[in-house]
Amino acid sequence: MKTIPFWQDDFPRPDTLPVSVLPQRVDVAVIGGGGTGLAAAYTLAKSGAETAVLEQDRIGSGASSRHAGIVTTGFRQSLANLFDLHGEALGRQLWQASLEAVDLVGEIVADEGIACDFTRRGHLTLAAKPSHYSSMKTLADWLDKEMDFSVTVLSATEVETAVGSQTYYGGMVNEWSASLHPTRYLYGLAGAVARHGGLLCEKTAVTRLEKIAQGFNIHTSQGSVQAREVLLATNGYSGKLVRPIQRLVFPMNSVAIVTEPLTAAQQQLLNPNGWSAQDSRWLPHYFRLTPDGRFLFGSHRHWRLEQDLLDCAETLRQQMVNRFPLLADVPVANVWGGNLGQTFDMVPHIGRLNGVHFALGYSGQGVALSAYLGREAGLLLSGQKRTSPFVAIRPVTHFYYRQRARFAPLLGHYYRFLDWVS
Repeated sequence: MKTIPFWQDDFPRPDTLPVSVLPQRVDVAVIGGGGTGLAAAYTLAKSGAETAVLEQDRIGSGASSRHAGIVTTGFRQSLANLFDLHGEALGRQLWQASLEAVDLVGEIVADEGIACDFTRRGHLTLAAKPSHYSSMKTLADWLDKEMDFSVTVLSATEVETAVGSQTYYGGMVNEWSASLHPTRYLYGLAGAVARHGGLLCEKTAVTRLEKIAQGFNIHTSQGSVQAREVLLATNGYSGKLVRPIQRLVFPMNSVAIVTEPLTAAQQQLLNPNGWSAQDSRWLPHYFRLTPDGRFLFGSHRHWRLEQDLLDCAETLRQQMVNRFPLLADVPVANVWGGNLGQTFDMVPHIGRLNGVHFALGYSGQGVALSAYLGREAGLLLSGQKRTSPFVAIRPVTHFYYRQRARFAPLLGHYYRFLDWVS
């Protein structure tokens, strides 16, 4: 069993990726070479702004090459809570943004000719408890009446046919959603940044930001670069570079396994419709078939950042087999983990603190949203937009989090309690 992300194993970083030496001066420096940073740099470079992406390791070394490739709508926070917290007008803007985010990924893929297996077959949310199924039916009616958005509710019998499991009490299909191959998409996006004039600076760890009259003097492991504006796009890998921004998002871990390739008959029994899927718990399991016919199964239930991946693999394998007995004799090929960026209000944010712009906080649903917030940040920085719904939401902080998320295990227990009582 390999302890590297399957996607990196299947499609490693291309040697032809055009990387650059650190320039002396740019208009905008983007810190972080993941989905958010590359989408922002792509937008900025297309606008004509001199842009450099400063990545402390290699492009795609973080969570943007470690997720499941599920491109879906919505947020970790429920839409009803968004309406209650921020009002109907802003709630509708946020919902519309999440729909446009999926479209945006498809547009980038089409415009730049990125061969990343982008397909829009839909996403299935599975009811882990009978009460969750009742809530799904209520939500489906509300989405249809209030948001003019249709989803399909499935019975337990229909779900068993759709995913080959008797574990679930029903489900809800969102056909707006898509899936893709993460590293093929990410490296394709990085190549597009370079083609439009953006600079990709790898192995360039930012150590200090110095405010100067013209913007910032950015000190890195490769020297210094001056920039008029700085965008921090590090999400779950945000460190102490800008402490006020670090307090907005805390890292949590997601772990996944993938099997050896399945037979055509096994694939048909487990996923005849090609849907990606996730259950309805606060600490969900998610799964999908990979483009080459493997079964990927992951979880947000592992809340310690430093874990024994082989132990996690055995736990995940048992959870997978409990739900899908058909996989009992199928070997696991890869196990890996990555940090997601969780916010206290479970929605992403765009803003500016200490003169540094930021876009982050997807709470486990960042494939589409990272592209959207990256583009929004790029449009704002280039003057093509004046505001964004993600600027209008005031980020939430708490006194007990400043540098280390020591509270994370307690939060995990709290979510398990919510799953138990729901």
